[in-house]
Amino acid sequence: MIRSAMKPSIVKVNQRPQYAGLRWEKVIRSPESTNFWKFGVADLVFLEQVGEKKFVLDLGCGTGGSTLFLAGKGKSRLIVGVDLLRDMIKVAKKKAADASLDNKISFIVCDGRHLPLKTSLFDGLVSRGDAFCFLVPLKAAVQELKRIMKPGGVIVLEMDNRVDWKPGTIISTGFQKTNDGKIAYITTRFTKKRNCTSISYILDPNSRIAKNIAGDAEFQKKGFKPSKYPYQEVERETIDLRRAAPTHWPSSKELTRLIRKGGFTDVQLIGDGLLMKLFLDGNPKIVQALKRNPELFFEIEKTLVPYMNPAKAPTMILRASAARAA
Repeated sequence: MIRSAMKPSIVKVNQRPQYAGLRWEKVIRSPESTNFWKFGVADLVFLEQVGEKKFVLDLGCGTGGSTLFLAGKGKSRLIVGVDLLRDMIKVAKKKAADASLDNKISFIVCDGRHLPLKTSLFDGLVSRGDAFCFLVPLKAAVQELKRIMKPGGVIVLEMDNRVDWKPGTIISTGFQKTNDGKIAYITTRFTKKRNCTSISYILDPNSRIAKNIAGDAEFQKKGFKPSKYPYQEVERETIDLRRAAPTHWPSSKELTRLIRKGGFTDVQLIGDGLLMKLFLDGNPKIVQALKRNPELFFEIEKTLVPYMNPAKAPTMILRASAARAA
């Protein structure tokens, strides 16, 4: 039982990730973020697969990274970026206008499971940054993607493989800053059915733990701090609870089966992250070389993709075509 002056309420939150808008943009532009590296490779794969397509959807577009990349490098007449977070779309629209690409890009705030778009509209679709995993139940989401795709249209989905997560365990605990500026202790579980659920314990801003975390140099720099406090202490200083919307992280076999049953053919699954592993391992010489020339890293990583085992790779990218009528 949580022992606080005020009994916390549990609020179901339907929007994630923890970042939004300008904060997310700052994160993905930093070479210190793993997303910076894997997104750069994903964009090259997207360009290769849908760069010639005329009408493309960027599902879970965030601040428009892939949207603008494809608009600038590809041959599309129109790219539509959709995201549930209004603050993300606000930043994406400004970036498109600043790059003089808003004449061929349209951004929409909407739920990717219920797209306000016509049937058989797109001949290309991309999605990066695990956005697909938020569209639970995934079976229904795949049907919605099939609906908006032209026969023969190509979809390319990029997501973390989560090979490092053991089903049925608590995969992480620690302190993070919420979008509204509060400090939360977050515990995340990965169920045996590969569902991910997180609960945020919002701390009293005047509590001892909250003050200590707020003044911590590591927390100020990274926005995250592993917990060193006993759970009972965190519990006593909690004033609110937030339960995040669940996500589902399919295995490589499950993802392939799901897409095929959803009406897609020519399903191909590839792996990504061979050089990324070296980067994460922290070899100083490799890290500095990558930071000096990230574009070279993206190109080399992409050439290694065919040699990766997608079932064991840190990141998997699925490519499939919408089935044609018999």
